[in-house]
Amino acid sequence: MQRSTDTPISVLVVEDSRSQRELLVGMLNASGMFVVAGTASNGREAIAATQRLRPNVIAMDIHLPILEGYEATRQIMEQCPTPIVLISSQDEAARRSIAALAVGALAVVAKPRGRIGAASTPEDDAAWDRFFTTLRLMADVRVVTRHPVRVSTTVHQRPTTEQLAETLAKCRSSAVNPRALAIAASTGGPVALQAVLSGLGAKFPLPILIVQHITRGFGPALVEWLNSVVPLPVRIAQQGERLLPGRVYLAPDDYHLMVRMPGVAHLEPLAADDRYCPSADRLFETVAQTYGAHAIGLVLTGMGDDGTRGLLALRATGAPTLAQDAASCVVYGMPRAAVEAGAIVRSESLAQIAGTILGLVGQVVYA
Repeated sequence: MQRSTDTPISVLVVEDSRSQRELLVGMLNASGMFVVAGTASNGREAIAATQRLRPNVIAMDIHLPILEGYEATRQIMEQCPTPIVLISSQDEAARRSIAALAVGALAVVAKPRGRIGAASTPEDDAAWDRFFTTLRLMADVRVVTRHPVRVSTTVHQRPTTEQLAETLAKCRSSAVNPRALAIAASTGGPVALQAVLSGLGAKFPLPILIVQHITRGFGPALVEWLNSVVPLPVRIAQQGERLLPGRVYLAPDDYHLMVRMPGVAHLEPLAADDRYCPSADRLFETVAQTYGAHAIGLVLTGMGDDGTRGLLALRATGAPTLAQDAASCVVYGMPRAAVEAGAIVRSESLAQIAGTILGLVGQVVYA
């Protein structure tokens, strides 16, 4: 249910630990931004409470008795679509959280500890701030009924000759000869990445570099999940490693993924004044500097504007730059910013993106 902007955000709190549930309820009610509509202690109760209370957003622990968070998320998104923010603190829970993102949860955040106040640490206060901010932002996302995801390369649409010619005409040269694919994503990114990478197939001939904004500590779980659902091998990038064709490289926690030399991964640590880490702008800018027009840039669903500056630099070289369109995005934030800045050659639905990339690559590789 969409709320009026001048009313508090109603939250359903789903947490099996009584003490943690009471802490979350107390902090949310004291924040001034939220009102707790109700609570649940297991996944089955969460489904019933969602249908009864129709909250603006759900804050749900992924590890629940009777019916775990993953299954509760799946059923809620099929029966009563509601923005869901997962809270998690364990490695096993991280793996389950990534799977829950695939069936409709919007975001996952580290479980905040302690209370904001004189006795709290700066880290505790920052964790609560991230939790509150995520709930506030996700409450305004329009979610839709989600059905089981069945990704197949056969559902991805290849561009027509006319569409491909139009895309190439907007680039500096029709002989793009791409040597790398760079991708950025945030909210809704895991499912979008699954769709794109699955559509590219097992024989895709370029290295793929990805910046995915995700809670610290969840990168390995995302890699593990992607390796189970896409045909290309996925790994966390390491400093100085060779970027091989048909391999997918994700930025590690607290490091920017960049390319300073052709075919070599370069990592730089988080700096105090960084707005985002990993930064899509850093990735796209260095890809532009290193490969020029011989690269493809893609921005997928996500909040904010990270990637816009880098995509402008990439497009200025004559490289093709693509964006996921508004209709297929969970959050049309990052793509919108890039489109409005004039950084994008072509916007595509999620079902079309892989086909367009294969068409661009096919100008050289498969022609």
